[in-house]
Amino acid sequence: MTAVPIDHSHRRRRPEPETRRTHSPVRRNSQPAGGENWRPLSWEEGRRILLALRIHAEKQRRKGERTGTAPRDKTDAGGISFGAIRLAEILVGIATKRGGRLEPSVKWLAKALNVPLKSIHAWKAQLKRHGFLDWRRRWVATGRQGARGDQVQQTSNAYWLKAPLEALQAAAKVLAPRKAEEDDEARWSAMPAAMQASLRAMKASAARRSERGPQAGRRSDP
Repeated sequence: MTAVPIDHSHRRRRPEPETRRTHSPVRRNSQPAGGENWRPLSWEEGRRILLALRIHAEKQRRKGERTGTAPRDKTDAGGISFGAIRLAEILVGIATKRGGRLEPSVKWLAKALNVPLKSIHAWKAQLKRHGFLDWRRRWVATGRQGARGDQVQQTSNAYWLKAPLEALQAAAKVLAPRKAEEDDEARWSAMPAAMQASLRAMKASAARRSERGPQAGRRSDP
């Protein structure tokens, strides 16, 4: 049997339209960098967001589970790991120093926290699922001309810190000034049980040191 070659000349590739860009390193839904409406973030606001995050993380953790557990289904936001809280602390520090401007690269964050890039991406996703972080992908022009105009490349994201209303309200109760008619237990009622137990232990230890007096543990002169 003799093999006969098949003619594929009729299957020539259609020319690419001028309005389409292919082989581009820019990720989907990216927007041009610049024009961000940065809102200054004070240290008091940043401290409130971090406290709200810690309280929310303790409330979300299920009994017997470690921190940062993955979502079980589409309705589950999963947990918040200690690494995500560390990332939030870095972001708050940057935002408070730079007037709310928050655009660090993932590589810079990974180097600052001494972790791989995938950890930064995972922690960002945790904060976003729980409503503490949002970002916008961006691109910048390279200044080089291509076949269909200026070439562009991906740049760092623009980030915004925020917090759910319920978490902020819980943090406000903890930070509220103490009134004469309120006791510690009333102020601690909005905090997770683990935090309440730790505060009670600290209070009891301080009371014992107060009972022994300032000379406790010191050697008396002969």
